[in-house]
Amino acid sequence: MFHWFKKNKKGSMTIIITVLSLAIIGACTVGPDKAEAKSWKSEMNQTKDLKYSVEATVRLYIQLCKEEKEWLAFSDALEKIDALSKVEAMDLYLESYYKKVKPRDIIEIVNGVYGIDLKAVSDLGVGKQTSTYSDEVLGLVRQALDEEDSDEDISNMEKVEVMDLYWKAFDGKMSGDEIRKMINSIFGINLAGISGLEGTGVALFSKEQWISQYENDLFVVHTGADDVDVWVYPTDHFKEQTGLEENPRALKVALSALGFEYSEEKEALYYANPTGKSVPDNFKGQTLGTIIGVIKENYKDLN
Repeated sequence: MFHWFKKNKKGSMTIIITVLSLAIIGACTVGPDKAEAKSWKSEMNQTKDLKYSVEATVRLYIQLCKEEKEWLAFSDALEKIDALSKVEAMDLYLESYYKKVKPRDIIEIVNGVYGIDLKAVSDLGVGKQTSTYSDEVLGLVRQALDEEDSDEDISNMEKVEVMDLYWKAFDGKMSGDEIRKMINSIFGINLAGISGLEGTGVALFSKEQWISQYENDLFVVHTGADDVDVWVYPTDHFKEQTGLEENPRALKVALSALGFEYSEEKEALYYANPTGKSVPDNFKGQTLGTIIGVIKENYKDLN
């Protein structure tokens, strides 16, 4: 698939034309005629607030047409796309690569579906501490290097480089689950868990960027640069809807059981891992699950 773009007056990218590969068009029972092609492109350009990026939306649309073996009306396809969870969208996106993806494709897919910039995480050196890589990650990296690099040598590599080496062990033939496991193991970004945050009322700011955020979120879970500490505070939406300016008592009590305390500096409920290492996935899951539980019990009508 090839794309041509131009900048509009506001500087945003507007897709002008998309040339579909013969393989994709051939997979549909009937390819689009010029009028149909112009129609769906025009409709997409006029659609505001796409759930996924333009590139991701185009690929998902084409893949749906391929699977249905017919050219779907864009509005009908968009309803199906919007109904997909992010994990489902990522897997469908991967199908358009025939599950043989390169690291740069993985970065593009994660950005297009989740809005998460893995390259920025790597450049900033934030997220999961490299000194806490699992034996599996270290082993796969050494396998790709074909030499005995020390743990320290590997921990000093940029995360995108570690991902490149990890990927080589699979020769690019990675399933969605394998890719998500790799990203969590290297970057500390749990894509499956993040997918499940949609509609829960919990926003997540981590690795110096928004990892998950929706208009009606009620609370923000904010982690430090290396995931050692985390703090929780209400969103403006929560404040407007409840008149409260701080975390409600129910949330304070629930999170105190996990070790959270109020921090005057952060003006939020705060926890720092006493080991000095990145908090483990099970603690992240407990924290998110506790907040979601409080929302369901007390504020389910607000999000």
